[in-house]
Amino acid sequence: MHRFRIDAMLDPQALPRVVDMFAQRAIMPSAMTMAVLGDRMRIEIAVPGLGAAEAGIVAAKLAQTFVVIDIRLECELAAA
Repeated sequence: MHRFRIDAMLDPQALPRVVDMFAQRAIMPSAMTMAVLGDRMRIEIAVPGLGAAEAGIVAAKLAQTFVVIDIRLECELAAA
């Protein structure tokens, strides 16, 4: 499971732009949350079954989006 934690500008277009990065690649998140934190928003997205290379590409593309301030990508290894 990959988890993306994205801090974005407090802008009405930030959430749709972030979600669109996943939709363009036909990636279906299993969970998504958004919260306003002062002058920015935090978007957290969990995606199961995503390869490490593809997760890295999505994170890099998100980082290039002008509304994104910071992005962190975490990988949870499945229990054997």
